[in-house]
Amino acid sequence: MNKFAWNPSVPAGRRRALNSKLVIGLAVLGMIAWLASAAAVQAQDQVRIDDIAKTLEPGELPKGWDSRKFAPTVGSGDVFFFQFAKDPEHTIHLKSGKNNSFTVGRDFKFKLKEYPVLEWEWRVTVLPKGGDVRVKAKDDQAGAMCVVHNPGLIGAETLCYIWENQGPKGAELTSTKREESKYVILRAADSDETGKWFSERRNIYEDYKKLFGKEPAKDAVIGLQIDSNDTESSGEVYYRNILLKKS
Repeated sequence: MNKFAWNPSVPAGRRRALNSKLVIGLAVLGMIAWLASAAAVQAQDQVRIDDIAKTLEPGELPKGWDSRKFAPTVGSGDVFFFQFAKDPEHTIHLKSGKNNSFTVGRDFKFKLKEYPVLEWEWRVTVLPKGGDVRVKAKDDQAGAMCVVHNPGLIGAETLCYIWENQGPKGAELTSTKREESKYVILRAADSDETGKWFSERRNIYEDYKKLFGKEPAKDAVIGLQIDSNDTESSGEVYYRNILLKKS
């Protein structure tokens, strides 16, 4: 309670002045609370996947991130390189060698229907020589932005947007190695310049329904992949500004 507002010993003029200050103060506090609430709602409208607190040494993972090596099964291979940089765009740099295939991903689980839009930027500087997603023995890509639905050892489904060498741009394909993996070729060597940044925006919820023919009922995570083991060559890619959005 405001002791001045209800204390008869306080002169009426002072009570009015203090009450006016109280009203103004409460209004200011209300505005601050509203702005904080609006900022919280806005923050929930999008999630930055590449939320990097500081630049790390090569091979060091931020908290909440993990790496998964698909090839070779033993040892680190020829080149197994990743680095996270806290620059203005939060850049993630991946390099692979002649027998390497690996993914880095953040353990942030979400529903595709809740966050249906994925935006990111990427730049490929080295393409695996002779890579072709349509040929099992040549299935290598320098860059793949993957949505992993129902992540785990059993039942995982992957939807990957890839930077391809030979495959036709815009094609939607099923992996030659795994029925539960679907590809969309967003960039291709014959039409998109290496060394240049490109911005992407995809409705991953609609893409999943189209390619898998059903509603996504499970949680999903985001993974960044590089692959050059089949062609025994090398690849290099940079990712940045990876955002999940509600619209």
